[in-house]
Amino acid sequence: MFVLRKFNELMKRLPAPLKNVYIVSILVFSVWMVFFDKHSLITHIKLNRIISSIDSDMENYRKQIELIEIEQELMDAETERYVREKYFMSKENEDVFIIVRE
Repeated sequence: MFVLRKFNELMKRLPAPLKNVYIVSILVFSVWMVFFDKHSLITHIKLNRIISSIDSDMENYRKQIELIEIEQELMDAETERYVREKYFMSKENEDVFIIVRE
């Protein structure tokens, strides 16, 4: 009885919109979906950040792959020149001069 009386007093103090069962259920559902659910809004935001980070990493790796493919084509076409320029190798009785351009 005491609990029921307290509940009735509490219901009388509530504003009119909060007495509506539909509004209360929509509010509870919204709070649940935003904060507590497995597929909550907060989880989606975190996952979208991770996805964008991975997308940018993928783009960087694609650019690196393109550069490596170009370098490989150059190396296949002119192996001797590539080795001489990249690793400063030379034939016997040959001098190598390194010119640094700034």
